[in-house]
Amino acid sequence: MPAITLIDLTFSHTAEPLLERVSFTVVDGERACLVGPNGCGKTTLLQLVTGALAPDSGSATVTGLDDWGCGLRPAPDVLTMTGSVGDYLDAATAAPRDLLTRFDEVAAALASSPSAADETRLTREYDHLLAAMTAADVWGLEARIEQTLAGLGLAALTGPEGRGRDLLTLSPGQRGRLELAATLLASPSALILDEPTNHLDDEAIAYLTAFLIDFGGPVLLASHDRAFLDDVATVLLDLDTAPWQALVTAEGAPALPGVQRCAGTYTDYLVRKAAARAGHAALHTAQQEGKRDIRAHRRASEDIARGGVRLKEASGKQKKFFADRASKTFTRRAHHDDRKMEALTAREVRKPREYRLHLDLPPVAAGAGVALAARQAAVPGRLAPVTLDLRVGEHLLLTGPNGCGKSTLLRWAATGRAPAEQATGTLTLDGALAVVPQRLPRPGDRGLDEETWARGIGERGTGVLHPAYWHRCVGELSAGNQRRVQLALAAAAAPEVLVIDEPTNYLDLDTIEALEQALAGWSGTLLVASHDRWLTRHWVGRRLEMEPARPASGAVR
Repeated sequence: MPAITLIDLTFSHTAEPLLERVSFTVVDGERACLVGPNGCGKTTLLQLVTGALAPDSGSATVTGLDDWGCGLRPAPDVLTMTGSVGDYLDAATAAPRDLLTRFDEVAAALASSPSAADETRLTREYDHLLAAMTAADVWGLEARIEQTLAGLGLAALTGPEGRGRDLLTLSPGQRGRLELAATLLASPSALILDEPTNHLDDEAIAYLTAFLIDFGGPVLLASHDRAFLDDVATVLLDLDTAPWQALVTAEGAPALPGVQRCAGTYTDYLVRKAAARAGHAALHTAQQEGKRDIRAHRRASEDIARGGVRLKEASGKQKKFFADRASKTFTRRAHHDDRKMEALTAREVRKPREYRLHLDLPPVAAGAGVALAARQAAVPGRLAPVTLDLRVGEHLLLTGPNGCGKSTLLRWAATGRAPAEQATGTLTLDGALAVVPQRLPRPGDRGLDEETWARGIGERGTGVLHPAYWHRCVGELSAGNQRRVQLALAAAAAPEVLVIDEPTNYLDLDTIEALEQALAGWSGTLLVASHDRWLTRHWVGRRLEMEPARPASGAVR
């Protein structure tokens, strides 16, 4: 039976280990999802398992694979390969195709009246190949190719015309989906997937979800798609072990193997992680109070060592008696304090991290007015007519397919100007405004003049951006930290109306959860557009489901 096994795996890009002594196993039927903050090593770990990287120490192996090359085959790199879609699919499915070629060769050899010894050998290989071909569903390969392409939204690449398309003519999204299709079609015994829902719409995600649930081998993946994780995962592997490690340290148990294993869904994981964090914080507080109590007891013991008033007023033999008694009392109490401090220090936990996102949006006074009013606001071919009133303090979520005008509507609200000359109707907004666009920040954005871009946002990053990045050039930060910059500047602007396009883009799972909690509890007016299925499932507030606009007059679909 196949299994993905890591034993004491350590890897580093620099002097500091990125992954240290990581050990876990994923067996048949398990779908294990790696979680943790951006930069914790999820993608690196997947590359170590596939063999794209070599560990500094320890091992990452996939055991129990077949002998025919179908066990664990990463898809060919669609960005570097040339030729047609058909060429790419042939390369991706070479292993099962080779099985069929060899099977035909063995069958022909058996039919040519071989010697007894050769017949025995060929018969054994024939049976071996037949079992492999059945497991790999070789005879159904062409049908599976068509089904998989269609399921992942690539129906345009099916049939002779689609297979003949040049890879260079495909969009980035089509290339990403084609590479995922190639991975699924290679008849693998185990699956390693990194952000597989990127470039997928809801229907394609549903297809992938069903495929993985039906897949019998071990699956190891990383994803920021919380709804996908909740639907697919049977176990979460958390690389952010600090709160879990604190709990086992306090109990005197062995250190964690570089990862915390949480069986169940993503929802189950969230409950357990919140409890672990609360337990970590409570432990740290209790231990620090215990240390203060021990120190206070030690100071009281030192007062006793001085003997107090009796020793001060005594003379002669009495003075020696009180001095000896005070010394013995101090020694006994000090020894007791030392033992208590040693025991506490041996199980002392680190202070919980303080750089999780704490978005402090200033409260907005309750009002009875309208913050945003739209009357038949429309842009031919881009935005179907929208009429709505969003009252002060209300939260509105815009949903709908790509191209239905969500970003167009937000841009109109954010700028106060119609986004095109052909626009009709009106849209007005009342109140101090802050905007977080879908894209990452650029020099010249609000709050990002030339000097701030080069020198960093400083203390405006409090609670949102780690202090180490307060004075760094914004353009040098990671995508996740650039998004944090945008959120920090939005909060610092003290808005009454906040507009955010795709708020969960670029952020890790912890940050997304913290951001959503902050937004949900804010008293201002909030206008959000999102494709995030977890966000839309759990949204509390008004919704506007937008429909695609009709083509502009004279336009061709």
